[in-house]
Amino acid sequence: MSQTSRSRVAALPPEAFGRRLLVDCPACAGRAVIHVGDPGGRPVDFAARRLVCEDCGLTRDQPETPMGVVADPFMGRPPRLRAETRHGALVAWNEDHLDYLERYLAGALHEETPAPDGGVRNASIVSRLPAWAKAAKNRDEVLKAIARVRRERL
Repeated sequence: MSQTSRSRVAALPPEAFGRRLLVDCPACAGRAVIHVGDPGGRPVDFAARRLVCEDCGLTRDQPETPMGVVADPFMGRPPRLRAETRHGALVAWNEDHLDYLERYLAGALHEETPAPDGGVRNASIVSRLPAWAKAAKNRDEVLKAIARVRRERL
């Protein structure tokens, strides 16, 4: 993209990408997917989950958790899509989340468009990105790290 490019993304809450999470399989270190069940009106963090390895076929289930009990959304596994930089790590939950982050960070001017109802501006994915990831001086490094993750981990 040119230095005068704009990147526009919709203001989305973190749960927008939280129904399908990519992790490393605990058995073979291959690509595993955590599918999040229907939360039934409750926050997605409390929904039941199923881990399925695309390589060895391992499955693990995590039952729905009661409100107030903190549950690890990644079922004890590290996120698979982790872009390491000298400033820190940028984590994407799945391919769509990685695309969203890359689209936002690639432009010289970053814009987040609120939803028609006012949206979630202060609790959006973009508002929670670390300042170093959004800084123009780090753009090339961050985009190279994202490209490396895409090449090596997808």
